[in-house]
This record gives sequence, C-alpha cells and structure tokens, in this order.
Amino acid sequence: MTDNNKYYRISQVSRMLNIPASTLRYWEKEFKQLKPLKSKNGIRYYNEKDIELLKKIIFMTKEKGYTIDGAKFALKNINAKTGDIITELISIKNDLNELLNLIDNKR
Repeated sequence: MTDNNKYYRISQVSRMLNIPASTLRYWEKEFKQLKPLKSKNGIRYYNEKDIELLKKIIFMTKEKGYTIDGAKFALKNINAKTGDIITELISIKNDLNELLNLIDNKR
C-alpha cells in the first residue's frame, strides 16, 4: 500500500463506523459500488472512498430507515444526478469558452 492512499482493514472500519464486520461483508454483496481491495489472503482494505460510501449507506439505512433496496435506488439516483450535473457544467464551460473566443476575436 502506498503512503498517499490510506487503507483500513475491515476490523478498523467496523470500529470506526460502529458496524459489525459481518454487515460490511453483506453490504459488499448488496452494493456493487462498494469494492474494497482484497489481498491474496482475502484481507479487505477499504479506502476513503469506500468509507464515504459506507457512511452514506449507514445514514440511509440506520437514520433514514431505508431498506437495502431503497438505499440502492437512492445511491443510483445520486450518481445519475451527479452525472447530469457534470454534463451540464461541461456544456456551460464550453459555452463560456465560445463567448471568450468571440470577445477575443473582436478586440
């Protein structure tokens, strides 16, 4: 593991998030976005992105009362909306660049 990327074992993540390791393993099967690295020995290594996703899942299931299917649906919609926003921002950026080019050409 490199120093730039911090990785945590399942026991560390379990303690950090106060969630049983068995629940984390179950969620890996249910949420396709959750893919911790696994060593040859099967030891799981979670990175910061995995932990952020787990926090979202915990919030939805434990605090908001979503079912697993409800949380999956919500996460899918969040990702779709993020993609739509990024597409829109790229379009706006391109429009602004065109305007800048027009302004530069008139000078």
